Amino acid sequence: MVRSIKDRLHNEFNVSVAEVDAQDKCQLAVLGIALVGNEAYHVRTSLERIVEALRRHPVAELIGHELEV
Repeated sequence: MVRSIKDRLHNEFNVSVAEVDAQDKCQLAVLGIALVGNEAYHVRTSLERIVEALRRHPVAELIGHELEV
């Protein structure tokens, strides 16, 4: 499941995605997503679209997120 989500985010949004914590827990994944751009507005908008895509995922549940630009 996690691999599928990571691949989908990478392909759809052209971002780097890594599982950064909770690898020992089979029902929890903590993902880090990185995006580089020359305008903060573009980066923030893209990251917000990613959050919305994760919220709409049919199987996984987004518990929380932090956004830093």
